[in-house]
Amino acid sequence: MKINLKSFLKYYRMKDWRAYFGLGVFGFVVARGFLFPFLDIALFLIIGGLLLAFGFSVNNFFDVKEDREKGEIKNFLIQNKKNFLFSLLPGIIALFLSIYFGVKVFLFVLIAGLIGFFYSAPPLRMKSRPFLDLVSHGFFAGALIFFFPLLIFSPELTFFHYLIAFSIFYLSAMLETRNHLEDHQSDLRAGLRTTVCFLGFKNSENLLKYLAFFYPPVLFPTFFLISGKFLFLFLILTCFFLPLFLFKRKFPIMDTYYPIFSYLIIVIATL
Repeated sequence: MKINLKSFLKYYRMKDWRAYFGLGVFGFVVARGFLFPFLDIALFLIIGGLLLAFGFSVNNFFDVKEDREKGEIKNFLIQNKKNFLFSLLPGIIALFLSIYFGVKVFLFVLIAGLIGFFYSAPPLRMKSRPFLDLVSHGFFAGALIFFFPLLIFSPELTFFHYLIAFSIFYLSAMLETRNHLEDHQSDLRAGLRTTVCFLGFKNSENLLKYLAFFYPPVLFPTFFLISGKFLFLFLILTCFFLPLFLFKRKFPIMDTYYPIFSYLIIVIATL
């Protein structure tokens, strides 16, 4: 029984949650959720974790062919009813718990769950449709994660929140492009038609370069709204990281380190 349970839990890929869970915590801090009762905070964290488990497990269930092409197929990744229901279970529990926060949050969780499900699941399987793969990933693995704590803890959504959400949407689409570049050959062998497969490797590589280059201008309006002091810090940050990206051509500079420091400045400004 222990072996089966351990295998099942691999479906949820908890080690891969870090960045996405961090986005949720980022939204939590911006919304000042730490000022709310402990029960609200605990339920927020539980629902957030369940939604991540749901998204990753559904992706695992429907990506057996792609994982086999990458040499990552595991014995527990078997497409049967038991594993399918086990994949759906976290989403169902999350939807049930979201009732506590009211109709608005319930509907949000429902819509976010459906986007996450059909990103991987047929007949839509958005991850296999050019450009829709980037857009859907930008929402369910980016902007919607940030919006979730805002709906719970913030009295209203402001233009400032939408600007941050758009930058996260942009970042998530950029990361999806990078992931598909890394999986280009295995996706082709598996018959997946991602944006990268559609545009070709070289064109997609150029697309990623342009996306990374224009990421700082996407963030600029957010810092402009905060204050001159934090805008100055942001400009210093950009002047440091952007040349490194342009001359070193290492994408983690713009899709990992630069966002971390940028959003950290926003957290400091919020507090």
